[in-house]
Amino acid sequence: MSKDNCKKALHIRNAFLSLTSLFILLEIAIIFQLNQPLKIIIEDMSTEEKLFVQNIEYGEHFTVNYIHSVERSPVSEVFEVRSDGIYTMESHTESFGAGMPYEGEDVEIDDGKFIIKNINRKVHGGTLRIRPSSVFPHHIVIGDKDILISEAPYKGKNLEVKLMKGYFRGD
Repeated sequence: MSKDNCKKALHIRNAFLSLTSLFILLEIAIIFQLNQPLKIIIEDMSTEEKLFVQNIEYGEHFTVNYIHSVERSPVSEVFEVRSDGIYTMESHTESFGAGMPYEGEDVEIDDGKFIIKNINRKVHGGTLRIRPSSVFPHHIVIGDKDILISEAPYKGKNLEVKLMKGYFRGD
């Protein structure tokens, strides 16, 4: 084998090894990106302080329960976690007064409550914004956690409930 042929073979081998290494690194990066744990975060909007962080899965639901300030009746809103944000799925109310939720495909009455189902509407920007009441209890129920956001450290703050992917604590 001539010296030029050896150089060509060496260049081809190096190019092949470089492309193979690049392909393997890209596969690893894609696998890590697709398998990142999803977190639901309750954050103070003004300081961006994370007040609550918990792992959650796509398709999982969480609920916001509160007393409507005008109607003085309980409201329960059900949200679903999706890859592109948070979606309003259901609303449970006792009346259809001013400021009460009313949109949806299906409305049922169960035990004196109106249940609006199949709302299936993305929350504006994919992030839920809440100002908890200081007068009535305001809860967010995520899995088996019932978070009373009408008390410290949530009380008096504008909150964002949002989703984030990440491997690290600070993510």
